[in-house]
Amino acid sequence: MQQDTNTRRNRSLLGASLGAALVLSGLLPAVPAQQAPGADPGYKTIARPFLDKYCIACHSGDKAKGTFRADGALTPRFSDRTIKGKWAEVVNQLNSHLMPPKETPQPTPTEVSMFMDWVSVQTKNAEETLRDRAPVMRRLTREEYKNSLRDLTGVDFDTSGFPTDPSAGGFDNNARALTVSPLHIELYAVAAKQVLDRALVDDSQPRPEKIVWRFDPKATAMDARRVKLDAKNNFVIVNGGKNTEEGEWVVVHHESWDKGVDARNFAVPIEGTYTIRLRASGRIPSREQVTASAEKFLAFRRDEDLRKNPNGAKYHQQTYQRDLLHFQTDPMYNYGSPRVKLVQHLGSQPRTVAEFDVDAAPKTYEFPVRFTTQSAGLNFHYAYDIPRVLENAWCQSHENFARPELLIDWFELEGPVYDAWPPSSHSKILFPSPLRQSNERAYAKEVVARFLRQAYRRPIAETELTGKLALFDQARQGQSFVEAIKAPLTAVLASPHFLFLMEPVGKLSDHALAARLSYFLWGTQPDPTLSLLADTGKLHEPATLRSQTNRLLADPRASEFVRRFAGQWLGLGQVGANPPATDLYPGYDRHFELSIVRESEAFFAEILTHDLDALNLIKSNFVVINERLARAYGIPGVKGDSFRRVAVPPGVHRGGVPTQASILTTTSNGTRTSPVKRGTWIMKTLLNADPGLPVANAGEIAARVPGIEKATVRKRLEIHRTRPQCARCHSHIDPLGFSLENFDASGAWREREGFGYKGRVEQNDPLIDASSSLPDGTKITGVDGLQDALLAQSDAFLTCLATKILTFALGRELSLADRPLVQGAVVHMKHNKRTLRALIEYTITSEAFRIK
Repeated sequence: MQQDTNTRRNRSLLGASLGAALVLSGLLPAVPAQQAPGADPGYKTIARPFLDKYCIACHSGDKAKGTFRADGALTPRFSDRTIKGKWAEVVNQLNSHLMPPKETPQPTPTEVSMFMDWVSVQTKNAEETLRDRAPVMRRLTREEYKNSLRDLTGVDFDTSGFPTDPSAGGFDNNARALTVSPLHIELYAVAAKQVLDRALVDDSQPRPEKIVWRFDPKATAMDARRVKLDAKNNFVIVNGGKNTEEGEWVVVHHESWDKGVDARNFAVPIEGTYTIRLRASGRIPSREQVTASAEKFLAFRRDEDLRKNPNGAKYHQQTYQRDLLHFQTDPMYNYGSPRVKLVQHLGSQPRTVAEFDVDAAPKTYEFPVRFTTQSAGLNFHYAYDIPRVLENAWCQSHENFARPELLIDWFELEGPVYDAWPPSSHSKILFPSPLRQSNERAYAKEVVARFLRQAYRRPIAETELTGKLALFDQARQGQSFVEAIKAPLTAVLASPHFLFLMEPVGKLSDHALAARLSYFLWGTQPDPTLSLLADTGKLHEPATLRSQTNRLLADPRASEFVRRFAGQWLGLGQVGANPPATDLYPGYDRHFELSIVRESEAFFAEILTHDLDALNLIKSNFVVINERLARAYGIPGVKGDSFRRVAVPPGVHRGGVPTQASILTTTSNGTRTSPVKRGTWIMKTLLNADPGLPVANAGEIAARVPGIEKATVRKRLEIHRTRPQCARCHSHIDPLGFSLENFDASGAWREREGFGYKGRVEQNDPLIDASSSLPDGTKITGVDGLQDALLAQSDAFLTCLATKILTFALGRELSLADRPLVQGAVVHMKHNKRTLRALIEYTITSEAFRIK
């Protein structure tokens, strides 16, 4: 009952705190009102002449193309948000080189620059009046919240049950999109209590007794073997599966429902973190062994076919030789290490703990996993996939077929595991102090004060501390010290000062700047070094900011920046959302899917960490891959699952983001490539150009074309483009997408588009035509031509990259008023070897980053 009362009180506190936050957001000082801009002289001398010369012929009157009017309807009244948006659309069309049409007179660069500068100034003036960029308090994203809890309390709390943060401007940290719902309030209240219950223990009690349960799987029928672990776990199922045994080792040849190695129906005595250990090794057959095993199957099949149909001897022998050649030459049989997927079951909920390669030498693998006292289970699944194709589908699961084999000796569960007693999470909050024994309340004040300072990421006021101590005093009546101290700490974790980045309007204080910097690069709260610099008032100095930027980037926590920024910029979260169909693209498997995401992240990290030219993102002479991707890309000599930089050998069409399978799969539709999606992705992600939405009656691309037996994707799109309502956009999008047609929907390289069984390439299938012409008339052929064309527009790419970094860093979408900021970033990059570090340093030292 007392616990329920505390929970309700905590939720009430959180609701009141967040309510106060919303009130505060309404009390933020307004941007001083200015005179709404009227007919600025530049409208008559710059903007209107430009529109009349290049736009008015098509975009005027009631029948204006695209229903967009550039005549008198487009007034200089930027105070009207609708009109301001139309001016922005004009700029977008110019930036994207979508307008004017290539067959009409083109403006000079000077004309375009003068026009854009005028629009930018008018937009900035209007935004100051309209408060379009009015300050908004930013809530922590669920990942930032998770990381902050970890660094504050030492508890790695699972926030996957929290609502997904919406994306705006391409990123999930946009302040205007990060709203707070009643569900958030409920979850924050529950999380605060659970985190503190896990972090703090009754340190007057001895360390809980540890259990060590070892499971020795034996090859048996499923669920046929039970073991007794203790008095409460006397009917535990331990399966070795329908496998073979070699001494103490269970040998798993392939994945099957009856080959699982697992333990089920047990419950740990105490909730906490446990260590799972697996003793395992692997066996990888050589190509010769694969061929020899396949030859036996093929010979048996040939002889059986001969016995049934002697007249087909020639055909049966040809089939035998053709399929044997497949096993002798196909790269899929250049096997890697066997692979394991470890799955934990708690109650009825399965969770994948890890997926990993197993070395040939016997080795013990360890994984920390949290268990509750629910009924639990552990499963070790064989997870090495061989593509199922016509030549091997009928024999690859036979025990005598040579494939990587997993050998398991034993597995065990040990815990609960503590790094010390009391655990470090406890000591982190209830730190040693002479006051602990001599003056309990003074010690409580010390504890709450330090926790407040760290959680709020700034110095605290005495009134804030007094209010929280009152909660301790109230709770201490009838509760232990540890339980009572949880009351004020729970309120702290419920406070908007923890859940939001509380940045006052105007120039940021050093403490607010420290928080903005650490959440930008680490996705978590400032560390002691940043906090100390903020306390001394030195952090805002440009030299200090640059020094701290380099320190943060050198820290392992900077991997959060790589994962969060690169992942969202490139759309890596979409990998696997609509995966290539396995019957059409059998080479696409789970290991490949995980690897292609890690490739893009590791590639971005390589360029950032080693201060390489950012144009390597477009085209590079190296890749960052593991063995699985090396096998897929046809790059020899790469062993192991770790990612490393590898030179691109001659004849391999890789290097640069456009060639990475993560991008090529997400811009396909699961059954075929999509030049439209790929072209759109390039425009939006690499050039920051918006091609716009398709018209309402655009229709779908035809699956088949009457009269053309083998109509390629390109041919079908060309027919689609004959529709007038489709041609305008497709003429800009499709050439970019066509250049990537040599990559199929799984990202594999191809020379022909397959029309055989399940998409197999036959001898007379059409060759891929990856040539095209850009709207400016530039001829490009294939991915190399695309990359060269993008490099020729390097300023457009750098502008795009700067826009993305600034959007992510500032937590808001940029507007035309930010154009000088973006231009300054590009100039700074070009003066500093075009490195990502230079762009990040410019961002952090910019006025925009240091003000609210």
